[in-house]
Amino acid sequence: MHADDVRLTTALATRLVDTQMPRFAGRPVRPLSALGTDNWLFRLGPSHVLRFPRRASAVRLLERELACLPRFPGLPLAIPRPVATGDAGEGYPWPWAVYDWIEGTQATPASLRDPQEVAGELAGFLRAFQALPGLDGPIAGSTNHLRGVPLERLDDRVCAAISGLSDLYDAADLRDRWDAARDSPPWDKAPVWIHGDLQPGNLLLRDGRLAAVIDFGLMARGDPAVDLIPAWALFDAAGRAAFLDAMSPDPATIRRGRGWALYAGLVALDYYRHSHVPLARASRRTIEQVLGDTAG
Repeated sequence: MHADDVRLTTALATRLVDTQMPRFAGRPVRPLSALGTDNWLFRLGPSHVLRFPRRASAVRLLERELACLPRFPGLPLAIPRPVATGDAGEGYPWPWAVYDWIEGTQATPASLRDPQEVAGELAGFLRAFQALPGLDGPIAGSTNHLRGVPLERLDDRVCAAISGLSDLYDAADLRDRWDAARDSPPWDKAPVWIHGDLQPGNLLLRDGRLAAVIDFGLMARGDPAVDLIPAWALFDAAGRAAFLDAMSPDPATIRRGRGWALYAGLVALDYYRHSHVPLARASRRTIEQVLGDTAG
């Protein structure tokens, strides 16, 4: 998937667990079918999951989760809970971690039984998350892939992605949509906690209800518009309206949120177009939802 990926076999993951964590030694280890872009994922017995960074740039994302997630008790949905950390060894070069297993299936637009209900559940989680005290949390910037920064800082990456996708889309139309979002008034209040990567695959459903939010490696304090991405990445028009109504952002924040969704779709499609077919397909759907959204 990435040129700098470090390969990790089930046998190596098992040896690392058995040699470093006696409490988990002997439990079955099996790779998960979910294809993470930053981590290799393995189920550890019935109750835990292993996360191993795939490349050097993902190490700091894991470290951010380990430092910040224990600070967030009492949220209305489940979030990952790290329970142990491992060290480099056996030829694997970085720290890794054991988390509690969270039962659920990754959300997709087609899997939502009641999009408006899920929209309300997600909005309730985000309102609670944004209301948490800062706790000296990291500010959005280069260490979280710029999620939650002013959109103007993303202009070069968006222009490059638009150029790379010019065989699929009208470049001028994409540029006009992006410019409208980028030129909206910026967030001028105190930064709030953001997840930063609310793609459908980071939302888990159970019995049709939203059960958990996972993969917090890009969390920081910044512009909450970035966490409006699901309005276009997950929901249809009716679900989007319900989600935005429940979140109650001002018009400028909605426009920036639309820009964040366009950014996420363009950059992911340009990068993963031939290496991660499911993500490329989801990215195309996000772009099409943005292009079809005629709201101001």
